[in-house]
Amino acid sequence: MLSRIIRFWSAAVAIAVVGLWGGGCSKSAPPPPSSTEVQEFRNALNDGDAVIVDRLLSAKPGLVNIRDEQGRTPLAQARARDDSEMVEVIRRHGGTD
Repeated sequence: MLSRIIRFWSAAVAIAVVGLWGGGCSKSAPPPPSSTEVQEFRNALNDGDAVIVDRLLSAKPGLVNIRDEQGRTPLAQARARDDSEMVEVIRRHGGTD
């Protein structure tokens, strides 16, 4: 009976450890956005279309801090236009300056 309890707790500890460490499996990094996706994102950003920007960032998180030709992030661009809705959308997706 004692050996059965020890095996049970050993298995429980092993499962807990694998759960905490992710079992050595990790998600691969998503592919970088294509030039078409970048252009679509920039168009929506420039048009002030927060709904489209939100959808694009949900689908392609790598777009959130992509810089324009002047080196500005989307968050900096939205702030420069004083677009509080766009600022909130970009921040919610992890955008930084």
